[in-house]
Parts: sequence; structure tokens; C-alpha cells
Amino acid sequence: MTHTTLFAEHSLRLRTDVLPDGTTTTEQLSARGMSIERHLGEGFTEHRFADDDDLLKYRHHDVGATAAERMRQTQDRPVFSVTAGLHTALAAIAAETGAGLTLGVAQQHVAAGGPEQVRATERIVTTVEIRLTGQDGRVHARSVLCDPPGEVHGVAPLRAAVAGTADAMRERLVLPLADELPDGADLVLLPGLAGAFFHEIVGHPMEADVVASGTSYLGARAGQRVAPPWLSVIDGGQVAQRGFRSSFDDEGTTCRTVRLIDHGTVGPPMTDLALAGRLGTPGSGHGRRQSYRHPAIPRMTHTAARIEPATELERPVGDWIAPYGLRLDTMNIASGAFVFRAPFSLLHRADGSVARLGPLQVTGNGATVLAGLRPYDHRVESYLRATGGCGKLGQFPVLVSFANAGFRLPAGLVGLRAVAHA
Repeated sequence: MTHTTLFAEHSLRLRTDVLPDGTTTTEQLSARGMSIERHLGEGFTEHRFADDDDLLKYRHHDVGATAAERMRQTQDRPVFSVTAGLHTALAAIAAETGAGLTLGVAQQHVAAGGPEQVRATERIVTTVEIRLTGQDGRVHARSVLCDPPGEVHGVAPLRAAVAGTADAMRERLVLPLADELPDGADLVLLPGLAGAFFHEIVGHPMEADVVASGTSYLGARAGQRVAPPWLSVIDGGQVAQRGFRSSFDDEGTTCRTVRLIDHGTVGPPMTDLALAGRLGTPGSGHGRRQSYRHPAIPRMTHTAARIEPATELERPVGDWIAPYGLRLDTMNIASGAFVFRAPFSLLHRADGSVARLGPLQVTGNGATVLAGLRPYDHRVESYLRATGGCGKLGQFPVLVSFANAGFRLPAGLVGLRAVAHA
């Protein structure tokens, strides 16, 4: 049976870079248009789109009057702008902290649903990336979530968040640089600093199109135990306290929380409508698109790796390394093999001293890591960059956010190697 979905948007991706000397540059990209998709069964979808409201200027029996009016109203909603006052405030914060700042805003006014009725909402996320350079030229960068600065929230909360984060970063930058990477050190993924790790090794392999293709190292083990029973990895548009949030996806389907790893066991995949129909499962609200010009496909929203509350935590006995963020180099979804890079890390020695490390390469296998994880910290913290996003099948960037508790990877579970560049 053919099923039709409508989508309309007025969206913005904005980036403002501010240097301590007051130099500012702003780049922004907006999208305003509509699309109609007809789901033809067996995973096939017909996608039509047009800019602005041009799609409604042609006779489409698929679009009812109520839905058409709601879609037009969505496109007329205003988007965020950087005022002269905000430029001045950002320049002052950069001068006060001595940090380079990047204000990022990702905003969507969207309407999605069926031919007669669509649901409308606003999704907006604001972050500030803070960059400091040590005396030896090492760069340390962190991103903080914040409310959109301006008339409603003011800039005082933003100034406080940037100042506090910059102070902590500066303390790390003045630590001595370790002479070499020690042998036999554990790798500790601190809360909020490694969500992208689970996004890659669990999230993408559990998107329904990947699972249906037979090329997912996790999808092939549905219902099997792959991790300790205290570990769960979940994803859903309504999970995040801070980060990406939406009650429905880009097809109008209510966002459900999917337990990708459920107490150590591989759970169901994340689906859009087309793949849900092909797999014979309910839609999970993970049909997302870069813009109205693209068809909806299964995509993550907010991925969180958690430890069960009653789990007894384990601390490292010897030396341990804490990376402040992990960036993917390569990931083989079929085998689980991965390569990440850590631009900035700290070495915590058994004697209590702390030193900096240069960029590291982290290699391993998702199945091996999941089976060998140890619990380190129950706290779950979120992370994202509004100027970034996730890429898949030519659609980049799609806004996603991450969260993770603290995990210990015992020495030898992954390979660690010092590299020249982050």
C-alpha cells in the first residue's frame, strides 16, 4: 500500500568565529522548501521537492488544505540572527578569556506528517567552541552547550560558561608534556567526552538500512549478549535533557527511545517508515534528512551510553589515559574494526602526577571493546557541536548529539599510538 508523507522547513546553520583581537566572521546557510514522499513498499521511496512553497503551486491530490496551510506557516517563522550587540559581546568574552570562540546555531522550523495533517515544531541547539593554544603550540578545544544568546537569555550565562571552561582548559595546557606514551595504561572515557565513540561503534551499525543490508556486525547478532549486563546504549529524539530534541522525526513519526544495546544484549534497529515497512516493525521516529531536498533515511538523534545505577565502579590501578574527545578516522561496520584519533589527552600516573600527551591514534574492534568495557563513572553528560553533524549517504551535516557515562578500557583492549597530527 502506498503511503505519503509531507515535509516543510525553514532552517538555519550559523557559525560566527571570534578571535581575541576582536576579529569576527559569520557564515550562515538557510533552507526553505517542501517535499512529498510516496512510500511504495519494499523500502522504495519516491521523493519530490521544491524551494519555498512552490510545491503547493501545482495540483497535488496528496496535499490537503489544512496540511498545506500549516506547512506555509512553518516556512514563515523567523530564524536566529547575530545582532551587532551580540557581536560586541562575543568579542568582549574572547578578549577577556584570551580564547578563540565559535558560536554555532542549528535551528529548524519543521512540519511533517500525512496528506491531511502535519505536526509542527522548532528544534534549536546553540553551542560555543572554545580554543586555547599552549606556549608550546598545542591546541586544546572544548564545546559547551548554551541557550541562544540575545534578548531572551542575555549573554551573562554564555560569559560564565565560557570563562569556567577556559579556566579548566588553561590548567590542562600548562601541565608538563609526557616524554613518551607509557605501556600498559588503561584508556578511560570520561563522561561527556566520548559519546561519538558509541555513536560510531553502536549507532551506525544499528540503523535499519545498514541492518537490512546484512553488513552490520551488530545487526547480525540481534538478541545476543555482546556487552556486560550493566551497559545500555539508547537513542531517541526525546532522550536528551540538553542536545538534539524533537517529539517527532522528519516524516511526522513520534520519536521512540530505542535500546540499541539493552543490558548488554543487541536490541532492535532505528527505523524510518520505509525500512519499518520492509522489516515489519513499527517506525521508531528515526527518519531524518539533511533538508527538504533529501529523502528521509534512518539516522541517529541523541545516542547515550549508560551504566546501570547499582553497578559497582572500578578505578584504574596503574597509569591511565583520558582523551578529551575522539574523532573517527575509519569504521568498518561489517567487521567492527575502527580507528579514532584523540587530539588532546591527559596521562594520569599511578603516583598521582598528571601530564599532557600529544595526539593519539586509537585502534580496535567494536565487538571486542563492548565485551571488555568496565564501569568507571555513573554520571552521564552530553556533548555536541552545532557547527558539525553526522554524514551518511551524501547527507551532511545532520545534527546529532551524544552522551556517555564513564568507561574504562583495560590495557590492551585497544591499540594506542602517538601520532604527529590530530
